[in-house]
Amino acid sequence: MVNREDDLNELAINVTSAIAKARQLNLPTSAYILSMVLEEVSQAMKAAAGDRKNDSTR
Repeated sequence: MVNREDDLNELAINVTSAIAKARQLNLPTSAYILSMVLEEVSQAMKAAAGDRKNDSTR
């Protein structure tokens, strides 16, 4: 079963690939914006991991 954490991991992989492609195409603004998106996804992944950890201690 796919959960939120799996979805976020997949999204992070896709965004990382998009950043690499933007850099390859010399699109620095797009790479910067995608980097900001990756940071937001990374924070959401940490929050999801924290929520899962908190659920297991209850």
